[in-house]
Amino acid sequence: MSAADDPARSPGERASSYPGRFLAVLGLHWPLWVVLGAATAMRVWFVSAYPYAFFFPDSGSYTLSAVNGYPNQIRPWGYSGLITPFLHQPYLRIAILQHVIGLAVIVAGYAFLRRRGVRPWLSGLAMLPFALDARVLTIEHFVLAETAYIAFTAAGLFLIAWRDKVGWIAAALGGLLLAAAALTRSVGLPILALAGVYLLIRRIGGLRLVAFAVPVVALLGGYMAWYHQHWGVYSTGQYQGRFLYARVMSIADCDRLKLTDEQRALCLPSPPSVPGAPSALVAPGVPSMPGTREDWRQRPDAFLWNSASPAYRLHPDAQDDPILQQFAIAVIKQQPGDYLALVAEQTGWHLRWRAPLNPGAECLATQWLPPPNPGDQCQARYYLPIQPGRSPAPNFLVDNPLAKALHAYGEWATTPGPLYAAGVVVALFAAVWRARRRPWRDAADALLFASAGFGLLIVSVATSLFDYRYAEPAVLFIPVGLALSATRIAALARTHPAARASKPAATAHPAAITHPRGTARPTAAAHPAATAHPAGTAHPAAIAHPAAADHPDPG
Repeated sequence: MSAADDPARSPGERASSYPGRFLAVLGLHWPLWVVLGAATAMRVWFVSAYPYAFFFPDSGSYTLSAVNGYPNQIRPWGYSGLITPFLHQPYLRIAILQHVIGLAVIVAGYAFLRRRGVRPWLSGLAMLPFALDARVLTIEHFVLAETAYIAFTAAGLFLIAWRDKVGWIAAALGGLLLAAAALTRSVGLPILALAGVYLLIRRIGGLRLVAFAVPVVALLGGYMAWYHQHWGVYSTGQYQGRFLYARVMSIADCDRLKLTDEQRALCLPSPPSVPGAPSALVAPGVPSMPGTREDWRQRPDAFLWNSASPAYRLHPDAQDDPILQQFAIAVIKQQPGDYLALVAEQTGWHLRWRAPLNPGAECLATQWLPPPNPGDQCQARYYLPIQPGRSPAPNFLVDNPLAKALHAYGEWATTPGPLYAAGVVVALFAAVWRARRRPWRDAADALLFASAGFGLLIVSVATSLFDYRYAEPAVLFIPVGLALSATRIAALARTHPAARASKPAATAHPAAITHPRGTARPTAAAHPAATAHPAGTAHPAAIAHPAAADHPDPG
């Protein structure tokens, strides 16, 4: 019982201690208040500088799906459902809501790390990248699914890893949230698999695994049935094969590939270009760029949207997705080394201080930084009130010092790629270093979050393209894994054999029992029965058992 709860104290005395307790809690979690205050200030600054939400071509498809009220063939409908209440309001409210969600994620991440035994200063430091990263701030201002996806995924992972023993309610809610994330962005499906592996490693039991799986199956199955009702196919979308086709086209060596006639028609021997002028390599909302092979390699989305692409000309309908998928699988099977090299190379770009991007890919990358002149070339444009599904016209600010200052901030305030590499390496080291001297649990937690962040980088490159937009989940998850790994390593360092050997050997019983062979045999701890009998005779329990002489020493 604490002093404040002592019944001998008057109510007034107990009440007077509550402010002290509150101040003590505030003082204990000062890193959270510092990080949260800085994050709030940056988001207020952002909303003040940009009075409209930002638009990207994907934004139009999300709002159009929300208006239509049925699933989109390219992207899952989850985000469209979330923004439906905001369709007839200024879209800035969507951006403000997403900034608030970002703040909530920071609080939840800090609380989770403290729950898992991470020190307050390290918990706050782990939240700092997500709190202040300029790309995170910019993407929160877009009408895009990334912020909602990160929040759903983080909530689901925090929940299943929150307690030492996963309850069936936590397992069910975790599955529900991760399934919701997968229906917000399809890249969430691999995270569902990762969470399932994590729960198997934790050995949570069959009942809790069923509790996790039931909402996943119900939500995904219900969505697929709804999709079938509108499009006649049980699926969450019909562009996965098309995206994969675009991904492998830059390495497809059609001269030596074994393809059907239908598949061979999808080959593009050389990228089209117009001498002395930009080519038609234009993704929606992205300016033209030179049509060199390397440009097409860094911007494979051109194979989706460019009119010169065979897929665009020959198979423009969503129903043609299996044809494109079969072509992509044929390329990967026959050129596995080229495909793996491409994925490894461009995943490595995420781990560098600055990716070696050509002008076209660089143009896409700059859209995720705060724009000095919204609507200018290669900069985010405002989502002014327009008919859903249509692209807004470019719009410019004559002079906006706040936006220019934010752009200058964004030039350097982004999470460095080497931090991702360090997080993965440290998580692996923490898992294998002196693994037998500490329970596997905290290593599994660290690997869960590091794998979630780094795995999403790999999946996005392997199935779509290199884009800093797809790295934003790693800004949250890899630092969380890094903090958990550092805590485990510190705990293991404190249990070094030399440290244990330096402790006084106080385990021997004061009255060592004499071994039948005449040697003193220490016991692990003083047993109450080993004390002298009040009458001065030995307690019966202190007499050596006849079999004790032949029993191996447990020490």
